[in-house]
Amino acid sequence: MAMSFYNANSNADQSTTQLNGHFIHSLLLIDVLIRMKSNDADKKKLIHICKDDFDDNDHELHIIREFERKYKSKKAIWWYTRDAFLYRMLNKALRVQNTELLLLFRFVIHDIYHGLKKHQCQNPVRVYRYQAMSADELYSLQRSIGQFISINSFFSTSTNRNVALKFLKRSLISNDLHRILFDITADPHVVKSKPFADISSLSYFSQESEILFMVGCIFHLSNIYRDDNEKAWIIQMQLAEDNDSNLKKLFDELKAEYGGGENEANLQSFGDVLQHMGKYDSAEKIYIDLRKKCSPDDTSYTQLCFSFGMLYKERKNFDRSLHWFQIALERKIRTEPSDLVYIGGLHCCIGNIHLEKNDFNEAMKCYNKGMDCYNRANATNHPDMASWYHGVARIYCAWKQYSDALNYYQSSLNIQQQHLSSNHPDKALNHVGIGDIYRIVGQYQNALNHYKMSLDIRMKSLPPQHQDIGSSNKKLGQLYETVNNLKEALEYYKKAATIYYQSLPPQHSNIIEIKKDIERVMLKLK
Repeated sequence: MAMSFYNANSNADQSTTQLNGHFIHSLLLIDVLIRMKSNDADKKKLIHICKDDFDDNDHELHIIREFERKYKSKKAIWWYTRDAFLYRMLNKALRVQNTELLLLFRFVIHDIYHGLKKHQCQNPVRVYRYQAMSADELYSLQRSIGQFISINSFFSTSTNRNVALKFLKRSLISNDLHRILFDITADPHVVKSKPFADISSLSYFSQESEILFMVGCIFHLSNIYRDDNEKAWIIQMQLAEDNDSNLKKLFDELKAEYGGGENEANLQSFGDVLQHMGKYDSAEKIYIDLRKKCSPDDTSYTQLCFSFGMLYKERKNFDRSLHWFQIALERKIRTEPSDLVYIGGLHCCIGNIHLEKNDFNEAMKCYNKGMDCYNRANATNHPDMASWYHGVARIYCAWKQYSDALNYYQSSLNIQQQHLSSNHPDKALNHVGIGDIYRIVGQYQNALNHYKMSLDIRMKSLPPQHQDIGSSNKKLGQLYETVNNLKEALEYYKKAATIYYQSLPPQHSNIIEIKKDIERVMLKLK
């Protein structure tokens, strides 16, 4: 069973905190998929993949051809509950977050969602589910009592406790697995964001009394205890809304930034979410596909150019990033010259690239153009101004004017604190910058505090293997190396390396540099 955890406790340990970022992005991904339209080409591609996967199974091929001919939106739940290719492939794609396959399955996910909404339970229910679970999974749940979990797949339950217990007792499981019985209450008057429905009349197995919960449902984990009579662990949960204020604000912010807000999502939205998750190859494929289909006269073309620019910036391909940001700027000035805030933001993006290329004078020219746009728009306290202050701070830091740099970083952070949730990932950038200054001037405890804040924010708001989490670990390694605490330095460098190896191509500069860092510290330790 695929689960994500959210711990609202700001003092939670590192392993628990890191799960929060995965929790947020699992919800974002499903939200975008539900709001996307599908097309016939994607359906045909999905059918082709299914046929390839089962090319040696005549029985499944027969069902796939039947699906190809007969699938209708109103029968989505019937097809999902059938013990066949769709159930297995969709559940696996959800479990491992195979985003390319989920994109093709989005019409099924969308149709099931609307089927559950149409047949939403109108009264509170108490339901049960049998599950075999590893010791590690059980331990993770035990450590999360009192917190939220998100089920990242469709969650099938029974209203009949005896039916669940019968499956529990009949099951043959290996010695390393535990028998689990979920005991769940759900009130549709309390929780309205994710539907659940009695699908007895919709299921392939119509004789079963089955309540199906939408993928991405959030539950409050209230208790876990051992029932020796049933020889099982009982896990008690209640369906919950994402009412944690920090969680909800961060989710809404990221949804607006990367998922299209409340409007219908599109392929661009999906690509932007993938980019934010650090899935750069998958995002690039989507952007390239969109570029082939999108005319430069399209209203969405500027945003696509911007997404390309951000993607190549993250990959440190600064020439390509600059190319796309400049196209976006030229087109925006030509088509929407009155959108001064957006134009100012693009000037800042271009300034950021010149900064990465160590062309500080050119970067400052771009930031000045950005400020001129913000002034003309009367938007000097706009959330985007945080990026302007951050960029100028980096220039002053490069010029060794550390007092001015610190003031600009603090101004950037002040704007972010007015407009962003406490764990928005953009805040981590300023904590890194402030930490850098304190490290340079020898205020090591202050540097440590800000580096740790950057790491904490990123672990709460980004997927566990995102390169920015690796970068925060590297900063801590640099600090510990500076104060000659080499064992701690090596530990943080290795954490950074593990993340970089999993998220970046072998030739990426971050991987090359972290290898040198580890080798250097290991030599010092000899």
